[in-house]
Amino acid sequence: MWIIWLPLVAAWIALPYLALARSQGLAAAPAFAREDGYATLRWTAAICAFACLILTSVCWSRMGRHWRMDVPTQGQEELITDGPFRYLRHPIYALSILLMICSAIVVPTPPMFGVAIVHIALLHLKARNEERHLLAVHGVVYRRYLERTGRFFPRRG
Repeated sequence: MWIIWLPLVAAWIALPYLALARSQGLAAAPAFAREDGYATLRWTAAICAFACLILTSVCWSRMGRHWRMDVPTQGQEELITDGPFRYLRHPIYALSILLMICSAIVVPTPPMFGVAIVHIALLHLKARNEERHLLAVHGVVYRRYLERTGRFFPRRG
């Protein structure tokens, strides 16, 4: 997956600059995005994106040494079901999805929409892969956690 993630992150970093630097083309910010009326929405999305980063650090802090980018193939890792994980199985991914949506609002260009769509699709795949692994490792305990906790949105009731 790294072969896709690295260029995706590089594009996510470069596209805001291109949107500002270009006046025409797919990477340029559309005319409506340069109008004063859209500025409030962009600022709201930027503040929301910043909040996503802060909340992500809270999740990382709760996971401590158990946070990693890959799915471990050896060892019995701790199943964390408290803190933000009480409400969502994948709060870091949920926040990343919201961050991508905010990015697409701030930089409303076709390439940024493409980056957001691919990023969100990859997070869904990664979450499913992790859930299969955790179900195999933790069995019934994880199955109960699956039943009561939403993947990216809290469950009702």
